[in-house]
Amino acid sequence: MCNTTDPRHIFILENISTFSLNDLSSFIRNQGLELSCLLKFEIPAELLNNLPLELLITQINKENISKDRLSAAGMNQTLLKAIFDEKEDSVDDVVVDDVGGDDVGGDDGGPNAEIINRINKRQITVMDIQRALINNDITASNLTTFCGLDAKLIKRIEEFSAPEVMPPVSISELPALKADCTDFYFLGLPAAGKSCLIASLLTHWMRAGICNPEVSNPRGVKYFKALAGGFSKGILPRSNPNTFIDYIEITLNIEESPSGLAGIFSSKNKKYKIPINLLDMAGEKFEKVADNGSEYFKDHQEYLNNNNNKALFFILDYTLDNDGEDAFTQALSLSIVLNNLKDMGILAKTDSIFLILTKADMFPVPKEKYQEYANNYIREYYDSFRKNLDGIKDEFGVEYEIIPYSIGAPIFGELLEDYNPKTNENLKMYPSILGYKIEALTARYRKSWISL
Repeated sequence: MCNTTDPRHIFILENISTFSLNDLSSFIRNQGLELSCLLKFEIPAELLNNLPLELLITQINKENISKDRLSAAGMNQTLLKAIFDEKEDSVDDVVVDDVGGDDVGGDDGGPNAEIINRINKRQITVMDIQRALINNDITASNLTTFCGLDAKLIKRIEEFSAPEVMPPVSISELPALKADCTDFYFLGLPAAGKSCLIASLLTHWMRAGICNPEVSNPRGVKYFKALAGGFSKGILPRSNPNTFIDYIEITLNIEESPSGLAGIFSSKNKKYKIPINLLDMAGEKFEKVADNGSEYFKDHQEYLNNNNNKALFFILDYTLDNDGEDAFTQALSLSIVLNNLKDMGILAKTDSIFLILTKADMFPVPKEKYQEYANNYIREYYDSFRKNLDGIKDEFGVEYEIIPYSIGAPIFGELLEDYNPKTNENLKMYPSILGYKIEALTARYRKSWISL
């Protein structure tokens, strides 16, 4: 039964045909949109029949949707057979509805029903599933039969290895920031998606063949491998709460064709290098700066103080705000940190500021309206911080830009459901957009096409 009063859900339901298959899947997984509501509002059959099988099985079990209702909505017979024959052929004694404790199936040692329920509700981590498999609480075939997981995802769960968390290090142990680079500051509260954004950007550049980590900072190389290496396999990085600053030194090798007057004199592609110090500032420490004032930040002022140009990336997680209820606290924290950076002289050397709103796939609008929605969201819920940025712009001439960003849907806490950029368009589009802006920002590294 569909009784939603959520205005986001109502907007989606009244405009079903304008959303892509990925959008609708994300709304179901991440925003609690019910399949029964999609049926009530007459989801087109072509969309219904192409929703992921495991998602359909999960929602049908969870919402107790009948075969007749799905058939009336236009679900094809092949799909109905795959879903309902599988249910009928399953072990009869196993209960997969809400049950408590360690209830299991029949005397034949069926799967742990509580674990099956948690998997179907996506309220379990990949490590917990892996542990249940090792302990024989469930089997791989149970994951297919009762949870609709495909063989590829099951293999990823079985072979999962937790991403490495960098050991703590004092600021005195880090190598000095390399001169003649652009320092990129990535700043955000805990769980804002900062490490995932950095990992997606590094992985995108590596796939494009333009990014090299510099070996002068061994810890940075190790951190690069932990972020990009895991993300390229669909493993999401864990937060790094132990160290206030970790930095990765990279060089982007850009090649482009000459244009305009330069193209008259040479058709040869030109190459140039962009040296970057990428500073990842732990969200937990970022929070302390906002809570305890500038003294905490100034402990690191000597390390950060150099003549390099800067770019600031403030990361905001759309899902952390409870529809704007917690935005005031976040906006205040961001403003305090921004003012600390001003007092330290950082803003006087800053080229540009980016305000990045992550989890954009959960916006209740079609993809082509993400930018408009992000602009309006910041204006509505973060207007004090936006006005602070306007003041910085007037004082220092530093432009700022709002960018929606997404890597796609996670699953079981630490896996990216689709980590292939050929099928997950988020992994191509958003790193490309941000990467292009970074290349434009660092245009000073281009050599002249011709000498006049």
